[in-house]
Amino acid sequence: MNFAQKLQKRRKEVGFSQEQLAFELNVSRQAVSKWESGQGYPEVEKLIQLSELLGISLDELMKETREHPSAPIKPLDEEEQEWRDEPHSPITLPDDILDEDSLIGRFAYSTDRDTVERYLDLNQRFARWIAVGVGMILGGIIPVIVLDNDLGVAIMMFFIAIGVGLLVKNGMDYQEIEKLEKQTFHLSGELICDLQDDYERYQRTFTRKIVAGVSLIIFGVGLMLILNSLFGEYDANAAVLFPFIAVSIGNFIDAGITSGAYRKLLNIKD
Repeated sequence: MNFAQKLQKRRKEVGFSQEQLAFELNVSRQAVSKWESGQGYPEVEKLIQLSELLGISLDELMKETREHPSAPIKPLDEEEQEWRDEPHSPITLPDDILDEDSLIGRFAYSTDRDTVERYLDLNQRFARWIAVGVGMILGGIIPVIVLDNDLGVAIMMFFIAIGVGLLVKNGMDYQEIEKLEKQTFHLSGELICDLQDDYERYQRTFTRKIVAGVSLIIFGVGLMLILNSLFGEYDANAAVLFPFIAVSIGNFIDAGITSGAYRKLLNIKD
């Protein structure tokens, strides 16, 4: 029996429903359901609580066992008895017993909630400031179009300097994001459920941002065409379009990076 089967069997023996066990552990029923279906593992703290609630040792709970039909015990023959009596070298465990890809390793190296929240926070902050930086660079084009002189160029350089400065500053945040991404995220069932709920909610925000971005670009183009028809085609009319483009691209960047962070944590492939 594996961990999931033992958990379900022992829970029923003790008389807990999934809801009752979830209440005792202060987790969602979906988290317990995922543990019992083998789709996730509890955090170490929850494992200890499970052990106490179900009256079973951690070793017994985690160790995989096989059930065999009962059969009469066959006495050892002479050759087998001699082999048993001979001295043997002690059994040694492999060095990678706690490797993060092993079963025990998944418990020992499970990613805690604080690390996940920090990873998401860093990505959201990175996305916001990258969007602002790109917006400043695009916005710097407007003075050149409107003023068409050295003052316009000077203002453009000012905007571009601020935008590039923001992009460079965010490089430090990105280094920390890369450092976190180098590790393998091993999430507990409870944490996976919470993240999936958050991701589903964010997908609605993602859709709104993409729709808003596309709508702003269309609106900006329409406004520019109206100005051209009313006042004639002037380069200055094109300046109206750039704020809409800047805000739209900012929306696309913010939505894409944040959604990508959730997909990375939940291991969702494209």
